[in-house]
Amino acid sequence: CKKIFLLGLKGMPIAILVKIFSFNRVKIISNIGGIEWERPQFSRLQQRYLRICFHLANLFCNKIILDNEYYLKFYDDNPESRKKLLLIPYGGTIDTSLSIEDSNLEKKYPFLKSRFFLSVGRSIEDNKLGELCSYFKKNPDSNLVLISNFSNSVYGKDIFRKFSSTSNIYLIDGLYIKSELDLLRRHCHAYIHTHTLCGSAPSLIEMIVARRPIFSIDVPQNRHTMKGSGFMFDDFSLLEELLQKDDLTDFISPTSVVSLYEWPHI
Repeated sequence: CKKIFLLGLKGMPIAILVKIFSFNRVKIISNIGGIEWERPQFSRLQQRYLRICFHLANLFCNKIILDNEYYLKFYDDNPESRKKLLLIPYGGTIDTSLSIEDSNLEKKYPFLKSRFFLSVGRSIEDNKLGELCSYFKKNPDSNLVLISNFSNSVYGKDIFRKFSSTSNIYLIDGLYIKSELDLLRRHCHAYIHTHTLCGSAPSLIEMIVARRPIFSIDVPQNRHTMKGSGFMFDDFSLLEELLQKDDLTDFISPTSVVSLYEWPHI
């Protein structure tokens, strides 16, 4: 092979060995993903390994793809060291083929014609799904629809066990039919983004493209993605007043932000 393209950092040592034994003829291109070495689901040894892989990527990769400009903080301002960096944010598109009037969908998603708040994220601790559910359990007048891969982790199974019987919380264990997922995106009252260690999270970008109000947890990566739009919070209690508001148009990303992420995007 002439090029190795890595999604993430875990396979970096093997890619470097291939590069060395090819006498440097193989080029390595890596997308580093999020701040993997800070994720709490990894042990200290795993976190250390991922941090080492990150430094190896800086030394041996021919090109490094960043999906969020916040990650530039990890690199020197030296023009030579930045030559290999490519800043490529995600893009997104929304499927509008389904209608809310479809009777089969109304049975499948009984909350569709009510006012509901949507959140989408993997069942990992840094996405704060447990904290989000706990907050809505204390606010029974507001409906939360949370889509995640609950059955794929102990953390996710624990959340499903604790909150699946809560009357105002609807937990969906994986939804991979894009037209149906986008129907929920298009009709939610607002989207709540709780990812803390992501880059430019695809779930957040899809909601920007869907042109719905967004409440995002306040971390630098999300601020860079939102470009100053939406509502940023660092404590769930700050959402209390917003949950009761009918008009949330102030928190919809403007056209200038949406156009950054709509496909086709290069």
